[in-house]
Amino acid sequence: GAATLCPRCGAELKQIVRSERAAEQWLSVSLQSAGAGRPDVAVPAVLRSLSFKQTPAAKLLRGFLVQRLYRTLYDTVAQQRWPEAHDILGHLRMLEGQNETLRRFDEMIGQLSVKSAANSSSD
Repeated sequence: GAATLCPRCGAELKQIVRSERAAEQWLSVSLQSAGAGRPDVAVPAVLRSLSFKQTPAAKLLRGFLVQRLYRTLYDTVAQQRWPEAHDILGHLRMLEGQNETLRRFDEMIGQLSVKSAANSSSD
C-alpha cells in the first residue's frame, strides 16, 4: 500500500496506524465479550488493546471490568462457589496485578473452601 507519512516531518506512520487499528479491534472484542458475560475473553482482550494504545475507552472498560468482577466475586463468595471465585481472582490479578486485597481474598477463599468441604463431608 501507499506509504503513510507524517505531513510535518515525513516519518513513516504505517506501524502507528496499524497499532491503533489493532487497539480498536481488541477493544471491540473486549466490549462484546463483556456484554456476553465472558470475562475470560474480555479481560485479556482489553489488556491486549491497552498494549497497543492506552485509549481512554480501553482504560474506562478496564475500570468497569474491575468493578464488575469485584461485585461478582462478592456474590460468588456469598454463594460459596469457590472454583468460580478463584477464576475471578485470576481475572482481577490480570487487570490489577497482585495486591494486598486480592491476596487476602485468596487466603479467605482458601480457608472457607476447606471449611465448607470439611462440613459437607461430615454431613
